[in-house]
Amino acid sequence: MPPSQPPGGGLPAASELLDLERSQIAHDLHDLLLPLIFGASATVQSLAAKAESANADSDVVLSDSARQQLGQVNDWLREALSLGRNLLTEIYPPELESLPWLMAARDTVAKICGANRDVTWQVSEGTPLADPDLDRSVATSAYRILVEAVRNAVRHGEASAITIKCDDARMVVQDHGKGFDPESVPTGHFGIRAMKGRAALVGNRVVVDSSVGGPTTVTLHFDCAPVD
Repeated sequence: MPPSQPPGGGLPAASELLDLERSQIAHDLHDLLLPLIFGASATVQSLAAKAESANADSDVVLSDSARQQLGQVNDWLREALSLGRNLLTEIYPPELESLPWLMAARDTVAKICGANRDVTWQVSEGTPLADPDLDRSVATSAYRILVEAVRNAVRHGEASAITIKCDDARMVVQDHGKGFDPESVPTGHFGIRAMKGRAALVGNRVVVDSSVGGPTTVTLHFDCAPVD
């Protein structure tokens, strides 16, 4: 059964609180953490440039080993900036506010996967995810679950190809990666728990199926109407 508008309209309280918390995290990431990383990166680059200078009056003199270490730190900081910006987009996606769900989802998946992975979309005309009037809480839930599933496929599954299917009853994300044993997932890994919790907030459910060697399939079932 396709998801419907919650009684009285608006977001379920728990889902709204989660979005507010994500918004605050995104704000702190953008305004507090990323500027510090950027400042550190700029300083390291300046030191590296001075160390490489042929000017005998340079006040920075480093050994070959120290220059290599400085270069490694600079690479780490650049990577941290890139990851931080990607996380900012995933945590608080502004495009979801201004674009139809499928367009926003395709854009974000393309950014996560890059050019080295084959992504196939199979979208039915009857999927509620194509409905411009889809309840915001359901749309946000499906978006977060999709992002988490694709991100896990890329980071942990090392998937070379991902297939995303959307029909009137479900959204399925299947990756052709190395898979895993669901019974041996460490308790400190919250990805699967987060997806199931996010779905439950709006009356839906997530099923994760995988085995060592793959594939891994994440299915979001549109079971019920959102809860209060």
